[in-house]
Amino acid sequence: MPLVVEVLGIHAYVLRRYGVLPDEEVGSAVAKLKAAAPHLAEFLREAASLQ
Repeated sequence: MPLVVEVLGIHAYVLRRYGVLPDEEVGSAVAKLKAAAPHLAEFLREAASLQ
């Protein structure tokens, strides 16, 4: 799995507000985001699949 920062670039740091670190794998970041921000979880999952 790619890292969040590899998928989103500098924009990955915005997700720190939801407890997601830029150097975290996308799979674990999506799991964390599902409860607080499901729309961002879906976006990150889709963006990672495009790479």
